[in-house]
Amino acid sequence: MLVLIGGGYLWFTLQRTMKVMYDPLPDKTWKAPAFERDSVAAALNNPEPTGETSIPAQSAGGDSALPNDHKASDGSSADKVDTTKNDNTQKYNNQSNNIPNNNKQLSKIEARKLSDEQVQMLMHPDLNKRDPFCLLLLGVDERAGDRGRSDTMILLSINPAKGSALAISIPRDTRLQLPKRESYDKINHAYAFGGTALSVEAVERLFGVPIAYYMKTNMEGIVDIVDTLGGVKVNNPWGFKFDDTNFPKGELSLDGQKALMYVRMRHEDPQGDFGRTQRQRSVLSALVDNVASVRSLGKLPHILSQLSKDVRTNLTSGSMFDLASNYRPEIENVDTLSLNGKGIMIKGIYYYSVTPEERGRIQNIILDHVL
Repeated sequence: MLVLIGGGYLWFTLQRTMKVMYDPLPDKTWKAPAFERDSVAAALNNPEPTGETSIPAQSAGGDSALPNDHKASDGSSADKVDTTKNDNTQKYNNQSNNIPNNNKQLSKIEARKLSDEQVQMLMHPDLNKRDPFCLLLLGVDERAGDRGRSDTMILLSINPAKGSALAISIPRDTRLQLPKRESYDKINHAYAFGGTALSVEAVERLFGVPIAYYMKTNMEGIVDIVDTLGGVKVNNPWGFKFDDTNFPKGELSLDGQKALMYVRMRHEDPQGDFGRTQRQRSVLSALVDNVASVRSLGKLPHILSQLSKDVRTNLTSGSMFDLASNYRPEIENVDTLSLNGKGIMIKGIYYYSVTPEERGRIQNIILDHVL
């Protein structure tokens, strides 16, 4: 009887948490974007050895600055995004974008067109039938009275028919003509200007791929979740120091605050954003393993309470159960893509510039994966 009561309480808590977490996106009509050529960034295609190139302020136009934008998002003066060091991604990163070289002088490149049926399936997948789909993971820094900005943007494409998932981490400084504003800015500013909805639209414009779902997490919430679970263990591939805290190479036991620092560090990582993405995945995997363990069952009500504060998604409770039961093998088999680009300085602000050809290359890879 006590077991039944306890199980009923957990089920009730889970359902209540799912309802609080549920935050749907506004209805929208898919419009295939064109991969425009940024004339200002194109003029800076010969960066100096440091990875930075400057342009006079009067020539840039249309760029907005939020605090700390005059440096790369990790506080350095040049981004250290490494796009070649993950051996598992070479089959994708070496793939041709199939765009003729004579297109490079065009002002824009048309994105790959999708049929109405393809758009409908990708925007409204049936998870019970194991349809493929794309999901945007957002890690945001939000504090009282401040909407904040997206600290982490990872696009996942999942296809059960191919038994795999693809993940691409989008550098926060990626320069893009933001939807609705129609001016160039850093892609992580989309969240400050228009919340989750504009962030999703910005990534759809960046890659020309419909996104069905999102999951947003307030990065500060990871502290309480990790502490509730008694910490997490990760294998650190190389030692580094961040905020006066040492993270030596090898197995580490992290409390909540150290786990947050561990996933945020980028400047000292020789693989830049890719390395940070790998560390984020290792912490998330450790969290999932801890939550799934028998010893954590008694902590589930507190964990769920914390999730209801810090996680929002447009996945319904039914969709979450379908995802957990029907897509687990694919979620555990993730290949990583890299977004190639160059660091530039415009009006004293750092950007990560991506060519339309590179955007087309990523679009082809993702669409070939899900279609």
